[in-house]
Amino acid sequence: MSEIFPSIFESDFYINEMIKIWDEGNKWAQWLDEVSKKYNLNKKVLDVPCGIGRISYFLSKLGYDITGVDISEKMIKMAKNNIPSGKFYRADMRYISEILEKEKFDLVINIFNSLGYFSDEEDFEILKSLREVTNKIAVINMDNRDYIIYNRPEKYYTFIPPNYLVEDNTNFDPMTSRLRIKRIYKDQKGNELGKIEYSQRFYSLHEIVKMINKAGFKILDVVSGYSWKKFEVTDPQMTIIAGV
Repeated sequence: MSEIFPSIFESDFYINEMIKIWDEGNKWAQWLDEVSKKYNLNKKVLDVPCGIGRISYFLSKLGYDITGVDISEKMIKMAKNNIPSGKFYRADMRYISEILEKEKFDLVINIFNSLGYFSDEEDFEILKSLREVTNKIAVINMDNRDYIIYNRPEKYYTFIPPNYLVEDNTNFDPMTSRLRIKRIYKDQKGNELGKIEYSQRFYSLHEIVKMINKAGFKILDVVSGYSWKKFEVTDPQMTIIAGV
């Protein structure tokens, strides 16, 4: 595993970005509660990678029993603080079943575009690992490669409260479907505070569906983000509901 993978998620800058979108976790939790009711699931959930717990926190408020896994020690510590009733493990998500001793969950969630940091082969190992711990339903959410190609600018900016700017410089390689990203953090005067460089593989729907099926799942539905709108190729995100 590349050392850049855990270092990204141990960055205080990255963690502050996750805090900024904390409230989005509530929207996901509300929708996942609808998924649970639609498929008659129990309230035992595995959140992987769980990050700082921004979905799990709101699911716990809805009565769900939370187990979370993440590779970041800092994020796991924050998740434990945010959801004291949950069980959290610092671990590589390629080996989930080993960490959890083959425990199974009615609902397994893999949200916020967490695939693509490894090779295609390793992403497949992650999907197989998810299958091994899924008793009924897995929900996998990803950015849509086709949207990225035509809509992601080579340079764009994001403001992270309270006081710094994120500059993303990107380059998409069509031969590998990997987006190379150089992320620079600046203060309000434009001074550089820090930077992260990494690449991420993006998948088209047909590519990821093939991998998910090969991992042992059955595709039940594909929607846009946290909605029941059927996914279209122009949507930024695809959310795949897979059964066993």
